[in-house]
Amino acid sequence: MTVFRTIFLPCGSTAHFDESSGISYRCNSCFAVVGSIGQPDRCKVEADKWYNLKALGGKGWDYETGEKHND
Repeated sequence: MTVFRTIFLPCGSTAHFDESSGISYRCNSCFAVVGSIGQPDRCKVEADKWYNLKALGGKGWDYETGEKHND
């Protein structure tokens, strides 16, 4: 049995596992696949901000809790 999870996106929305693709998450607000070319720019910019912050040694985004990592 497969367990489908919800993730919390840095843009403030949530995404559920896309059962039809079997490998991706689909946003509940804009219905785009997370990380795809169809994802709105404002969402991609917010995700990139957290990715870059982590690359610079800061805290990244925790998609399970919807908050910055508490490492």
